[in-house]
Amino acid sequence: MLKKLKIIIPALLLILFGLIRYFNTVPALDNVIYDNLLLSGREPSGRIVIIGMDERSINEIGQWPWPRLFVTDAAEKALDMGAAAVGALILYDAYGMSEENDLALVALAENTDRLVLGGMAFYPKTSQQAMFEAEDYILPFSELAKVVDVGFLNIEQDESDGVMRRALTSIRYGDITIHSLPYEVYKTYCRVTGTKESALPLDSYGQLPIDYVTGPGGFLKLSLWEVINDLVDPALFEGAIVLIGPYAQGIGTDDYPTPMNKSAKTYSVEINANIIQNMLEGNFKEDAPGWLDIALFAAFGVITVAVLNLLKSLWGALASVGIIVAQLAAAKIAFSRFDLIIKSGDGVIFVIVCFIAMFVLNILAMQNEKQHIQSLFGRFVAPEVVNEIISGNVEVQLGGTVKEISVLFVDIRGFTAFSEANSPEMVVAMVNRYLALTSRSIQENGGTIDKYIGDATMAVFNAPNDLPNHPLCAVRAAWAMKVGAEPLRDEIIETYGVDLQFGVGVNTGTAVVGNMGSDFRMEYTAIGDTVNTAARLEANAEKGRIIISDATYQKVKDYVEVTDLGVINVKNKKTGIQIYSLENVYDRPKSP
Repeated sequence: MLKKLKIIIPALLLILFGLIRYFNTVPALDNVIYDNLLLSGREPSGRIVIIGMDERSINEIGQWPWPRLFVTDAAEKALDMGAAAVGALILYDAYGMSEENDLALVALAENTDRLVLGGMAFYPKTSQQAMFEAEDYILPFSELAKVVDVGFLNIEQDESDGVMRRALTSIRYGDITIHSLPYEVYKTYCRVTGTKESALPLDSYGQLPIDYVTGPGGFLKLSLWEVINDLVDPALFEGAIVLIGPYAQGIGTDDYPTPMNKSAKTYSVEINANIIQNMLEGNFKEDAPGWLDIALFAAFGVITVAVLNLLKSLWGALASVGIIVAQLAAAKIAFSRFDLIIKSGDGVIFVIVCFIAMFVLNILAMQNEKQHIQSLFGRFVAPEVVNEIISGNVEVQLGGTVKEISVLFVDIRGFTAFSEANSPEMVVAMVNRYLALTSRSIQENGGTIDKYIGDATMAVFNAPNDLPNHPLCAVRAAWAMKVGAEPLRDEIIETYGVDLQFGVGVNTGTAVVGNMGSDFRMEYTAIGDTVNTAARLEANAEKGRIIISDATYQKVKDYVEVTDLGVINVKNKKTGIQIYSLENVYDRPKSP
């Protein structure tokens, strides 16, 4: 079932995020990616000049609103100094306090075709992906509207975070299409200078992605007060596009966060300057076709699902990071080389969510596998072996592998006489006490209990789990049995008059370790000459004696005291075996 879920869940996530991508319902990460792509290295155009209604002008003229004479004078000065187009980001929809000032503005408009003033469109918000339909369009007062070009001042901030990312450029008004002030100023500039207009790649809403050149303070800005008092270099205006607009906090709310700087707001006149530079450059960014967005999302999504199904969690995490980097790289290349805005945010989120889902499913699968292994191998493998298998530290294989191990056999000397003289219940209780001691000694020294054979125990060191310095661990286990059996021996002598002591044999060498048996009954054990020799050593050990082979002694000699017992011959061995009697074991190597 879990294997099916590892296919079904990512597939459902892919469909879900595909729908999210198609309907663009979660644009937040797309916006972050887009904002980071806009780290422009371009310089603001010298053909764009801002006349700012700034703090100095407010200090000299007074608080807004000003008499129209000042803006009229600034526009006239700019035109006289050779400006190709002048746009004033101000709505003069009603007559002013001074008829003389109104007439002066009308006269300026009548005498030039290079002036653009602002209007304001009113339109309902719509969820349909279509150009905004204006219900009303507020123009400058009637005499002025007849003689001047007008562009609307409306802007559309991103609904998700209020950042200005797109320029609302065209709106339907009845049977005509009206344009924004920066677009009208650009068209005026092209007409005056004979420059060919660039076709604008507007989206279905009539918007243009703004490829920002700079944030606050990037464009050349002159104070309106300096302009009207002839305190500026006339050469700055020759052939330039001039924008007149608020450049101080005291003149309405006309500043907005932009991708270039979300903490320090950018004045509307500066945003318009960025838009106009986009138009002058003619190298627009535009949204990638919907089919391309979906195709790339699907491609990366399928790769993600396939990779996460093939790899384990750690490699899956690394692969997920790689896929995310690849998506962002694709977005970067598309943006910088092909001027396309690819929406990769949903793809990035999908990879993260898919990895988390697969990670959880992998954990559940591992738990299920552990339970299966415990159920399967618990029938024939000792508990510590099962724990090693479940922990993942040993690879389960049917059959065996050749490995160097140390083997310990221990038997109770004198137990036959004890069992003949006592009841079965007493015999079983005594066996269990001795086996508990041997088991504890083996486990505390990292060994694995292979099997119990009556009152004897077989233990293996370095299988199934690797055990550094396993010969010393086996010798220490044997010594722990000898030391631990002394109190028990004294008790039995006093109670039953029988002297029960261990006889232990330890040998080191290669053996075949693995799962032995049949399909219906298997046992994890070790077989080979190393095991047989250890059993022979234990058979030759007298009461209370621990015999170790020369193979074991050579690996532990710095830690032990022994008595050389010479060479003995054992059954089925053509050559004798050098053996030693273990007399003591030290925690640290002996001094030379």
